[in-house]
Amino acid sequence: MTLLITQLLNGLVYGMLLFLLSAGLSLIFGLMNVVNLAHGSFFMLGAFTGLSIAQVTGSFWLALVLAPFIGLGLGVVMELLFMRHLYARGHLDQVLLTFGFTFVFVDVVKWIWTANIRSMEPPPLLAGMIPLLDGLIPSYRLFLIGFGGSVALLMWLFLERTRIGAMVRAGVDDSAMAIGLGINVTLLFTAIFGLGSALAALAGVAAAPMLGLYPGMDIDVMIPAFIVVVIGGMGTLRGAFVGSLLVGVADTIGKAYFPSAAMFLIYLLMVVVLIVRPQGLFGSLKPAEPSVMPAAAPPARWGASATGTWTLRAGILVLLAALPLYGGPYLSNLVIEVLIFGILAMSLDLLLGYTGLVSFGHAAFFGLGAYVTVILGTSYGVDGWTGMVAGIAAAALAAAVIGAFCTRINGIPFLMLTMAFSQLLYSLSLKWRAMTGGSDGIGGLARPKLFGWSLTDPHLFYYVILAVFLVAFFAMHRLIASPLGQVFVGIRENEQRMLAIGYPTRRYKIIAFTIAGAFGGLSGGLYALFNGFISPDSLYWTASGDVLIMVVLGGAGTLTGPVLGSAIFLLMKNLVSNYTDHWMLIIGAVFIACVLFFRRGAYGFFLQGRLPAWGWR
Repeated sequence: MTLLITQLLNGLVYGMLLFLLSAGLSLIFGLMNVVNLAHGSFFMLGAFTGLSIAQVTGSFWLALVLAPFIGLGLGVVMELLFMRHLYARGHLDQVLLTFGFTFVFVDVVKWIWTANIRSMEPPPLLAGMIPLLDGLIPSYRLFLIGFGGSVALLMWLFLERTRIGAMVRAGVDDSAMAIGLGINVTLLFTAIFGLGSALAALAGVAAAPMLGLYPGMDIDVMIPAFIVVVIGGMGTLRGAFVGSLLVGVADTIGKAYFPSAAMFLIYLLMVVVLIVRPQGLFGSLKPAEPSVMPAAAPPARWGASATGTWTLRAGILVLLAALPLYGGPYLSNLVIEVLIFGILAMSLDLLLGYTGLVSFGHAAFFGLGAYVTVILGTSYGVDGWTGMVAGIAAAALAAAVIGAFCTRINGIPFLMLTMAFSQLLYSLSLKWRAMTGGSDGIGGLARPKLFGWSLTDPHLFYYVILAVFLVAFFAMHRLIASPLGQVFVGIRENEQRMLAIGYPTRRYKIIAFTIAGAFGGLSGGLYALFNGFISPDSLYWTASGDVLIMVVLGGAGTLTGPVLGSAIFLLMKNLVSNYTDHWMLIIGAVFIACVLFFRRGAYGFFLQGRLPAWGWR
């Protein structure tokens, strides 16, 4: 009984920290209809800023008071300079912009505070232990329970008993009506974004003595915060509070009594809630809004002739074919990665650019294809090619099942559900150590032979990957040009019209999801043959974000664009990192600029006539 009570108290502590983080996230979505993926960054910045203030002043309490003002100021600046320009756009631009800021903020933290793990001591007043039943509990944890409850009460009074709170609630319920009543919703947006950022920074300072401080802690806390707002309902303080307590207690109890399944059960709970009640326990559904980038680059201004098109194609193929002979092994391996991830990015663009489905869990199919290939090869002696075919089949089957659930909803709930399924598979790969190797991953896959030729020859392997890439490219090209592909485009352009003329759009969405998942599994299988190793990181939600970056950098709604985007991303990641440790800052800044100013991506910019266009889409 003592252990159970102790775990319940620990769950309450964790729940209160989650509430401080998720309340601002929930309000930002409820009022502004924006999923702020950079919200965890304000948590991290608050923790490190609080550490510096405490070190300089020697006062934890001063850090707890001042750090949220830093978060408030940064939030206001971010909203004024960046977010405000995206309100007229769909969800995707806003999500991608905030995801880009996660790269910038984590690099800034490494730059200022280094990458070392830090610790922060609680104030001397709360450094002791308090007797509880037959055991002891740290005083600071009891303080966090009371502190979180007090903040929740103050926020409730602010939202329910003040004029400004009434304006916020009016904006959450119906922003158009609020504007009609004379409420300055634009100013309200800035205030709520700043308040949410301040709450995240406050949570960072409060959590620092318990969790420690390290670059990347923002990524670790974002998924629990998303689970909270999904379960409780976005845009509702009550939902954030109840969801935080449910997740905090369930996670703590699960880790104490079911350690191998705790993470899986939390993700499963999020999936079930999204399927049964997409708006959460206390939330309400908002009308669906456009959420995709402009789907197609403009027609080429030059190169309608077949001569120009085939000249470009032939030139690129000659360069790729000659590269292993003159480029050296490093460049050859880099191009192999570009080709493999180019297939993955093109497969995501089948959903995003052509069908209008914003998936934030596409890395799950890549990871599934890779895991099946490696496991069959290393544990059961299956030939690598056979294992890759099995991985493609497994990814396609998983995509069909996941698509059947996800396509029941639209907009942000769809995005969140795809992320939830991806995290479900991630937790399975992390915890099923006997099969997957857990956090260590699994490796040792030998490259198979092809018609008696060993693929350990780097030149031969390069040409095999190039051949598979070309087959995948032209297969997707023919798919898009086919009647089925045109149905996908019709769904993206106007789903209601497609329904009206008799197309079962949900069935076609599932087909698109399945095909995209199969190509994602193909890229994962190729990566397994190339690398011989796979780990759970390949399924994590940030890996899906990386693929989204590739698509957006290159240009959604084309096939060439995602390949170009994968080349840009991987070249920056591999080459820029050789010259500076701050490659994430550079990638984040480039990506933010692309979202703000080059909505069609690099290839769309190319086709708009800024540079000579060749008509190869």
